[in-house]
Amino acid sequence: MKRGLLLVKKERGQRRKMREALKEGPTAYRIYEAETLRQGLRILSKEKVDLIIYDDPASAHPPEMDLSPLSSFVDQRVAQEIPLLLIGSPHDAPQKQKALDNGAWDYITRPYRIQDLVLRAEVLLRIKATQDKLKQRIRKLERQSIIDPLTGLYNRKYLKEFLQREIRRAERQKGQIFCMMMDVDHFKRINDDLGHLNGDRVLQEIGTILRDLLRGYDFAARYGGDEFTIVLPQRMEEKAAMEVAERIRRTIADHVFGLRKGKKGGTRFTVSIGLATFPSPGIDTEETLIAAADDALYGAKRSGKNCALIHQPNEPNELA
Repeated sequence: MKRGLLLVKKERGQRRKMREALKEGPTAYRIYEAETLRQGLRILSKEKVDLIIYDDPASAHPPEMDLSPLSSFVDQRVAQEIPLLLIGSPHDAPQKQKALDNGAWDYITRPYRIQDLVLRAEVLLRIKATQDKLKQRIRKLERQSIIDPLTGLYNRKYLKEFLQREIRRAERQKGQIFCMMMDVDHFKRINDDLGHLNGDRVLQEIGTILRDLLRGYDFAARYGGDEFTIVLPQRMEEKAAMEVAERIRRTIADHVFGLRKGKKGGTRFTVSIGLATFPSPGIDTEETLIAAADDALYGAKRSGKNCALIHQPNEPNELA
């Protein structure tokens, strides 16, 4: 796979020599050329670049280097994570440090051998490749820390963090949040009659259904066991939120669980859902919001299961 390289140098003839030398090196490049930093920015906005080589014309007139254009260039690079190899005239240590402080990963002084330029480019690309692998590993570990491994939904730990953030946002914007607590009716019977492995498959399929039904900015988590939490953080009417709850309930009730391709069979299950709203009387934190939705869930259970109910804040809490 070719690596993207952006070569920024004013003189076309010297760019050509540098391009030819880089192409003869061990790495296959897609080389983009620019005469100025402004042109380079346009290329960066459209192309994937793994390395930038910038021959600074300002440094051709020692002793002072005007690196303000370079600072602006670096500030606009994607996450400032692209290695930058700067070429300039010989100067003292403070000036070299100034260049590094302004975004350069490495510095070559004129005159230089073209082979040294190719080697420096190779080293920077290897460093970037190592850093990219490390960042991917960190992102994977971060994702694993907030994802339920069985269902692929978020876990209970991240639910609390998400709700705290959305409640602060709702307070600032004078908005509202709808929270649902949902669990599978007679789930213990499923485990007892069909085995825990099939019980896990039911939970996995519910996770898939929720991901398919919800909008991109909605939130679904496995709260624990067979209980799930759904959060609708965007402004909507209570009637619309209840329609979402009913759509989830009906879809699960109509779904045939455990149906395998090419085989007959499968089982149907139902869920009960409780819905609560922030802000409401007595609901001013993520804990009270979840507790209210949980109360509504148990109200749905008492009403015969396979239904969705909304929390009524003026009614006494029978479970207290």
